[in-house]
Amino acid sequence: MSSITFGRNSSSTYGLIVAPYEIPTPPVQTNYVSVPGRDGSLDMSEAFGHVIYGDRVINLTLFAVGDYQTRVSNFLNAVHGSNMSIVFDKDSTHYYQGRVEVTGIEKRDGYCAISVTVTAEPYKYDNSETTVTINGTGRTTLSNGKMPVVPTVVCTAETTLSITVNLHVSTITLSAGTHVVPELALSPNGSLRVNVTSEGKTTFKYRKGWI
Repeated sequence: MSSITFGRNSSSTYGLIVAPYEIPTPPVQTNYVSVPGRDGSLDMSEAFGHVIYGDRVINLTLFAVGDYQTRVSNFLNAVHGSNMSIVFDKDSTHYYQGRVEVTGIEKRDGYCAISVTVTAEPYKYDNSETTVTINGTGRTTLSNGKMPVVPTVVCTAETTLSITVNLHVSTITLSAGTHVVPELALSPNGSLRVNVTSEGKTTFKYRKGWI
């Protein structure tokens, strides 16, 4: 039986049955500019360097059967209006982040239908962070998913990073501690080659997002 985890499992915690559903793709935020004297429009949809997406709106129906009053009440009080992580059993290695709204409760003899709308962020996220660790001096390639992201760098000693982007090399020295380095920005489906010079441990942490 299908289930959805709204912080807690819809089946084992609330005793609800999930109707068949589809998770829609997020809409592309297009920007076409009409220029006088030019054939067609100017496509500015990637003005920030990559495509921007709108919210992913997911409509769901869940059923409670039998003596359902307590189950419906528990579910409503736990999720209605909350912004939370949501895991669908058909895609259990990722989670969606969004606000949950119970938009309707239809009570009938023997069952109750609960209408739920999730207004989710465009990307689904890996359950686990991507973590790359270099002990001492070494080299690595950081690869990304669909969502732009800037890794966090944790250094146990002074560290020098040499970052190669389109044959251009940037060199940055970091003290021991936790840092966000804009030069490490990973573009959608992109990768960066990084040389690390250190006498300690250097860890890169980031979470990949996907459509």
